Order: sequence, then C-alpha cells, then structure tokens
Amino acid sequence: MVFVHGCFWHRHESCRYTTKPSTRPEFWAAKFETNIARDSVVRTMLLKAGWRVAIVWECALRKPDDAKQAADLISDWLLSDQVQIVLGEREVRPPNGGTLENAIRCASI
Repeated sequence: MVFVHGCFWHRHESCRYTTKPSTRPEFWAAKFETNIARDSVVRTMLLKAGWRVAIVWECALRKPDDAKQAADLISDWLLSDQVQIVLGEREVRPPNGGTLENAIRCASI
C-alpha cells in the first residue's frame, strides 16, 4: 500500500511545509491530531494484516529530481522484502538520502 501524504494535513514532522494556521488554533490542533491518529491506526492495521506500507511525503515530490529519486526508491522497495518505507525530502536528497537503506531506517523511527 502506498500512501502519498500532504505534509501540511498529515503533519510531516520537522518539515518546512508543516505550518500552523494562525486562525482558529483549537480547531486546527484537533483536526491535525485526528489526522495523525487515523494515519497511525490505519498503518498499524495494514501492517498487522500483512500488508507492506509506503509513505511518500509531499516534500519528496515537489521537485522533478526528487520525484524521480522517490519513484526509484519505491521501485527498489517494491522488489525488496522490507515491510515499510518512508520517503520525505531528507530521504530522497543526497548526501544523507537517496538510498533504500536510509529510507527504510526512517520508517522504523
């Protein structure tokens, strides 16, 4: 199962696109908490049911070179026996990112 999450709506931790609206802070806090909780429940249920789960964050797809790298990493992951992968901007950009091993390591955090 491959999810493509918007950094804003699904609260990609430490991402520059995960901003906080200045109006109605209580509404947005509740909305974001609900989204995060639902994402966690769905991911856990899928993993327990034997599905493999990939999360691709919006920031990993914003630039053509990053999107190509993300697609290559997803392709490698699909051919691997790894259960999950998480791809954000940090995981697709060298020197720290760009490898399947790094993206898999991020999934286990």
